[in-house]
Amino acid sequence: MARLRTIAALAGYPEGTADTVGPRLRVFVGDGNGAGGAGTPMVLDGLTVAEWARDGGGLAVWISQPDLAEEALVGALTATGFNPRRAGRFSAVAPDERSLRARLPEGAAVEPGLPGEWWVDGAEGADHPWLDPDLRAPERHLGRRLQRKGKMIATAESCTGGGVAERLTAVPGSSAYVDRGWVTYTNAAKREQLGVGEDLLAAHGAVSDPVARAMATGALAGSRAQLAVSVTGIAGPSGGSPEKPVGTVWIGVAAGDGEAEARHQVLSGPRGAVRWRTVNAAIAFALDRVEA
Repeated sequence: MARLRTIAALAGYPEGTADTVGPRLRVFVGDGNGAGGAGTPMVLDGLTVAEWARDGGGLAVWISQPDLAEEALVGALTATGFNPRRAGRFSAVAPDERSLRARLPEGAAVEPGLPGEWWVDGAEGADHPWLDPDLRAPERHLGRRLQRKGKMIATAESCTGGGVAERLTAVPGSSAYVDRGWVTYTNAAKREQLGVGEDLLAAHGAVSDPVARAMATGALAGSRAQLAVSVTGIAGPSGGSPEKPVGTVWIGVAAGDGEAEARHQVLSGPRGAVRWRTVNAAIAFALDRVEA
């Protein structure tokens, strides 16, 4: 509910708790039945994701597709005249806040949402693939850019256990741009399914720049995609070392028009937060390469 409350606050509603976003806005998530036909349908990509109805002086929204809850609420608010979209406002994904701020105009306000996601205000004129003026979730933003470029993506994951692929395919219509994915949790799986060399694994370890690159290259070669993203890391709570502490992640990206590259992150938080941040960092890096 944290992200929904933040959207409501951006639109001018005070924040609330539990299943109430604010005193004039009630949001019900995940009951599967919407308002039972009593409200106005909210349709995204041909799928009814919510219904909304005026509730006295306020608004009630029944969200029947929790994976698209944010988009449903933005749409419902817009339909009733409380449009949270405005010049200089973005949703943003980034590996960390420092990287995000480096891409924003001076004076832009940054409000954290879910781990690895932010709301940005006062960033008029900003133009970077991590920023979305339509306030979509990161996976939906990446999907739109892939569709626009006519590209497909493949994934190769270790520490996230398929989390990148799950997030991408949660979006209706994602078969237009998601080709396939691998969960290669062991070194043997990396060798057998992605062609990662034993010499790389022995010399550098599974959590390393060369292995992240090799995973992305193997995914690209074994798919019909034009872009591949790989993830290898230590999500915790154990498994770290002084050289590679818990939260150490390498993300690789390979595209048909250039060599693979890998980027290093050390992410904070418990296991679940590290995994979520890692997925968002992978989406951010993929966004960098979509337009290439």
